[in-house]
Amino acid sequence: MCPPDINETALRDSPITTTAPAAFPPTTPYVLAVVGRHPDTQQFLRDVQWIAREKGLSFALAIHQRSNFRRWLVGDAIAADKIGERWDVPQIYWQQWTELAALLSQNGPERPAAIIFGPARPSRWLPGISPAARTRVARAAAAAGVSILEGFQDEGQALRRGTILGLHWRLDRSRPWYQVLTLTAIAVVLAGILVAYLGPYLPSTSLAIVFLTAVVYSAAAYGFAAAAMASVMGLLLNSVILTKSLSPSTWTTADVLLLLLFLLVGAITSNLSGSLRGAAGSARRQAREARALFQLMREIAVAAEPDDTFRAITDQCDETFSCRTVLLAPFHSGNALTNPTARSRTAALQVTYPPAAHLTEEELEAARWSFSRNIPSGRGTDQLPDLESHIVPLETTDGMVAVLVFQDIPQTMTNNPGFRRIVASMSRMSAIAVERSLRKQEIENARVLARTEGLRSALLSAISHDFGTPLASIIGSATSLQSYGNTYSADVTKELLTTIVEEAERLGRFVKNLMQMTRLESGVLVPRLIWADVEDLVSTSIDAVQRRLLNHELYVDITQRLPLLNVDFVLMESVLVNVIDNAVKYAPPDTTIQVTARRMGEEIAIEITDQGRGIAAEDLGAVFDKFYRAKQRDRTVPGTGLGLAICKGIVEAHGGSIEALSQGLGQGTTIRIRLPVRTPDNAMTAET
Repeated sequence: MCPPDINETALRDSPITTTAPAAFPPTTPYVLAVVGRHPDTQQFLRDVQWIAREKGLSFALAIHQRSNFRRWLVGDAIAADKIGERWDVPQIYWQQWTELAALLSQNGPERPAAIIFGPARPSRWLPGISPAARTRVARAAAAAGVSILEGFQDEGQALRRGTILGLHWRLDRSRPWYQVLTLTAIAVVLAGILVAYLGPYLPSTSLAIVFLTAVVYSAAAYGFAAAAMASVMGLLLNSVILTKSLSPSTWTTADVLLLLLFLLVGAITSNLSGSLRGAAGSARRQAREARALFQLMREIAVAAEPDDTFRAITDQCDETFSCRTVLLAPFHSGNALTNPTARSRTAALQVTYPPAAHLTEEELEAARWSFSRNIPSGRGTDQLPDLESHIVPLETTDGMVAVLVFQDIPQTMTNNPGFRRIVASMSRMSAIAVERSLRKQEIENARVLARTEGLRSALLSAISHDFGTPLASIIGSATSLQSYGNTYSADVTKELLTTIVEEAERLGRFVKNLMQMTRLESGVLVPRLIWADVEDLVSTSIDAVQRRLLNHELYVDITQRLPLLNVDFVLMESVLVNVIDNAVKYAPPDTTIQVTARRMGEEIAIEITDQGRGIAAEDLGAVFDKFYRAKQRDRTVPGTGLGLAICKGIVEAHGGSIEALSQGLGQGTTIRIRLPVRTPDNAMTAET
C-alpha cells in the first residue's frame, strides 16, 4: 500500500515522492528527520519537534519506503506510510540513499538546514534506518555543509542501540565485565555440580538440559556475550563429566550441534530479554512522566491564587528535576502589565516565584533572551551551554507568558534521554496555568477598575448635585437678606434664615457621612464602647431629627427592661439618625414611622419602619452599597447614598448586623438593626 494520492509506479520511478499533508520543501529553514518503520519512530518525531523548536526551525519528514516484497513480508498494517499520518508537516518518501544525497546537494530553500536520523535497524530485515544508508547520507550531508543533529532516545532505545548484528551482547551495563563473567561462570559451575550429582540417575543425553538452564539464565540476565561464554563452558564441563577430557578434539558432531543449539537459545533469550527491558524502560519513563504531570495538574487544579499556581509549578519541577526552579514573568505576584508591548514585557521580566529567589545577571539576560525569541537556552542546549541553569520559555496560543529557570540542574539530568520530553510536557501545562492566573488577575483588575470608576462617577455626581443644591439655597437666601433684608417682613426673614440653617445642616450631614465613610474604610474608626440604655439611645436619636418629623406621625414601642447595650453611643446615635432620616425622606407626609426595640434571643433588635415606596426584592441587599442611590440615578430625594453604607459599617464594627425588609414596591420598608447582648466579661473581650 502506497501513501495517499501516490501512484505506486511513480513511486518506483521518481527519485523522491511527496505526500499530501504539506507542500515540500517548507518555505522556511527546516530540520529534515530521516525515519523508517520502527516502534520508536513516533516518539522520536516528538523529540524532533522539540529540537526544531529549540533551534527556531520547522521540520519535515523523509520516510524510508521499502520495496513491495519487504512491505508485504513485515505486514502492511505497520508499513512506513503510516508514519506520517499523524504529522501535518512536509513529507517525502525515499527508497535509495542516493535520493536523499541529491536533495542535500541542492542549493536554495530545498536543502535542509540540518538533518537528524531516526532509530537505526541492526539488520537488513529488522525495522529502522540501515547503518549503511545512515553512513552514506551523513557523508553527503557533511559534504553539502548540512549539520547533523543527534536525536534524543529513551531508555529502551538506548538499550537497543547497544546491539551488534542484531544481538543484545550486554544487557546490564551497570555491572562491570568481570562481575558479569564471574556470575556467569558461577552459574555454569553450579549447573555442572548438579549434572555430576544427577549423572547416575539420568541418561547422558538429558544432562545437557541442565547446562541449558545456565545458558538461559546468563542470556536473560546479562546478554548474548554471557550466554556464549556459558555455552562454551557448559559444553566443556559436560565433556569433562562424560569423557574425562577437556580437549575439543573429543567432541562429536552431536556436541557441536549442541553448542550451536545453546548459542541459538542464548541469542533468542537475550534478544527477548533485551526487548522486554527496553519496553520496561520506556514504561518506567512514561510512568514517571505521567506521575509528574498528574501531580502538577492536580496541584494546579486546586490552586486558588496565582501564588498557589506558581508554587505548584516550581515545587513539582524541583522534585522532578532535582534542582531549584524559578518562575519569571512580566508581572509580579499576579499584577499584570496593562496593554504591554513585546519589548516592554521582555524588559519587565522579573522573578515572580519564589519571591526570595536570586538570579545572576547572566541567568536574567539569558531568560530575557529566551523569552523574546521563544528558544530554550543554558545547560543542555546550543544557546549558552556553559550556563549552569537550563532555561525554558512558556508559550501559549497568545504568545509568551513566562520563563522557567532550572538552577544548578545536574548535567546528567539534561543528558537524560527523556529530559526534554518531560520538560516540554510540563512547560506546556505550566504555560496554560500561568496564563489562566494572568487572565484571572486581569479580570479582577478590570472589575476593580470598573467599580472604582463607578464609585468615582457616583461620588462626583453626588457632590455636584447634593452639595450644589444646598449651596445654591444658602447663597440665594443669604444674598436676598443682604440685598433686600430691610424690605422683608419678620416672617420672610425668619423663613430665609431657617432655609440657610437647614441647608447648612444638610451640608454638614453630607460632609460628616463622607468623613465617616473614609474613616471606616481606612480602619481608623474604632468604637468607644460604653454601657447605654436602649430607650435613651432611641430618644436622643429622635430628638436629633425632631424638626424633620413634623409632617409624620411617630410611633415608638420599646420593650421594658431590655439589657444595656455595650456600644459607642455617638456612633450608634448617628446610625439611628441616618435610618430615621431615610424613613422621613421616602415616606409620604402624614404617614406613620414606627421605631420598635425588643429582644431576639441573644440580640437586641431595633426596627425603623416607614410606609414609603418600598424596595424591590432584588435590591434589598444593594441598598447598603456606597452611592447606591447615585448609581440608580435617583434624584427625586436628596442624598449621597452613603447613609446606609455608613450604618452597615458602624453596626458591623459593633459585632451586629443590619438588614432591609420590604414586601415590595409601595409596601414600605423596615430597617432592622441587631446588636449583641453582652455581659461585662464578654464586653471586655469585645473591647480588646
